[in-house]
Amino acid sequence: MNRKRLLMILALFVILTAGCTPVKAVSGPAATNASSNGENEVIPVSASGSTAPPVAANIKLDKIKGDIKNVYYADGSQVLILADKLYLYDLSSGTVAAETSLQASDGILFHTVKNGFVAVGSKINTGNGSGGLMAIDTGMEYSAVFYDRKLNKQSEFRFGELLKDNEDILSLEAIAISADGTQAAYATLNGLYLYDFLTKQKTTVVDLNGEDLKARSGVAVFEQIGFAGDDKTLAFKAQSFDIPAVPDKPSFDTCGTVNTDGSGLSNRTFDNYTCKELTAYNKQLILAEDFTIPSGRVLVMDIPGGKTKMHKLTEKRESGFVSGSDSGRYFATTVSDKTGWKIRVYETGSGKLQAEQRISGDGEELYMANHPIVKIIDKTKTYIVLVGAKQAEIKTKVEVGRF
Repeated sequence: MNRKRLLMILALFVILTAGCTPVKAVSGPAATNASSNGENEVIPVSASGSTAPPVAANIKLDKIKGDIKNVYYADGSQVLILADKLYLYDLSSGTVAAETSLQASDGILFHTVKNGFVAVGSKINTGNGSGGLMAIDTGMEYSAVFYDRKLNKQSEFRFGELLKDNEDILSLEAIAISADGTQAAYATLNGLYLYDFLTKQKTTVVDLNGEDLKARSGVAVFEQIGFAGDDKTLAFKAQSFDIPAVPDKPSFDTCGTVNTDGSGLSNRTFDNYTCKELTAYNKQLILAEDFTIPSGRVLVMDIPGGKTKMHKLTEKRESGFVSGSDSGRYFATTVSDKTGWKIRVYETGSGKLQAEQRISGDGEELYMANHPIVKIIDKTKTYIVLVGAKQAEIKTKVEVGRF
């Protein structure tokens, strides 16, 4: 089987797998505070491991109109909340700092940049596809919309302008925006690229067209990317092959980094640990493992240098569902029990458990169908949990508190 055909099959697998993920949908009422009945109790944990009394949240989202669909990190104590509009919400004051309407999209991720926010969205192309892999369906279009700090739209960029015939970006996770907002990185089957919005120059970081696997450390497809190291490094999660290639052996999960000028490519695997989900920060990476084969550990990698440490978690099952905080000081895990969810918060540096909360499923089967969305704001030590947000048939249960 030649390389092009193999990569086409691999790309189709990535797309079909992503397509099986339920769409984030309707959400519901204002947040509830922590209670003392054991159903939604926050249990902060001290450095010594002892528990402390629950801390009252005193945070409500009743100023948000419509159903909450998702929450994204903004800056400091602020978050972006997607409901009937996009809201910039200040958790410290409990006020809406700004709001704006959004065009309908099939998927969206927000990036906080120096002068505002960038919404990277995907939309099904209903007739103007450029061909390529997605031409077997209707195609996907990707765009980046730039907003200032007051959510005023500044400009819009369409990534289709950068693509050749028969070339496609595989997913939203294959696009990243630099912290200063001047560059975008994106990955296709042909390679990993950098685009400068100011100079309008496109450069190749890693070329995947050649037959020499060693030249690109075995990388076959870049699945997830993110900026790190003061925007001079790109972190990635990829599918790779052995060097030299082993006939009929499938690709496998790898992760690593490469400098934006294409130098210093490091593509890595780890003993008895399969990195599956990348969360990139300026000085570190959090790499969650494959949820189908959990080991109860989480891998953290320093940037630069690549030094790694493994944190052991409370339960084995929780290591496949990891959510990093806004600046990476903490991460959260989710694990289900018979009647609800347990949310645990750990310190990224030490791996020590900081807090644990149980959220009841209220006897509703759809609340237990998908893992909750969890966001943690480092500055205020605030968590926001959306249960059921990935199920269109039910209103999301929203929990907000502090630890």
